[in-house]
Amino acid sequence: MDVTFALLNVATLPWWGSMLLFPRTPATVRLVTSPWPFVALAGVYAVLLLAALAGGDAPASLEASALARAAASPAGFLTLWTHVVALDLFAGTWIFRDARYYGRLPRVELLLTWFAGPVGLGLYLWRRRAWRGPGGARVVN
Repeated sequence: MDVTFALLNVATLPWWGSMLLFPRTPATVRLVTSPWPFVALAGVYAVLLLAALAGGDAPASLEASALARAAASPAGFLTLWTHVVALDLFAGTWIFRDARYYGRLPRVELLLTWFAGPVGLGLYLWRRRAWRGPGGARVVN
C-alpha cells in the first residue's frame, strides 16, 4: 500500500513541477495538453476500484458511515486517493491552460490546488473574475 501511495504521488510530479517551475516552455505545454496522465490514472483507479470491490471493501450503501468504512480499508483508501490525485491534477492543468489564455501565471493557485485542491481552484476562479481576455472582453462567471 505504501509503495502504491508513493508512486501515485510521484507520478504527477512532472506535471506539477513543469507548471510551477517551467511554465513557458514547449515541454510544459506538451505535458499539460496530453491526455495520458488522466488515461493512466483512470486505469489505476479502475484496477484499484475492482480490487476494492473484489476484496469486499465496497460500501453497503451510499450513507456516510458506509462510505467511511470502505475508505478506511487499504484498497478503499488508495482508490479514494487516486480519485483525489486525478481530479486535483485535472483542476491544475485546467487552471494552467485557462490562465495562459489570459496571459497569467497562477503559481499560488496551482500550489494550493496541488496541496488543497478546492481551495486553489476556488481562489483561481475568484481572482479570474477581474481579468480581461486577449480581445479585451471581461471574464463572465
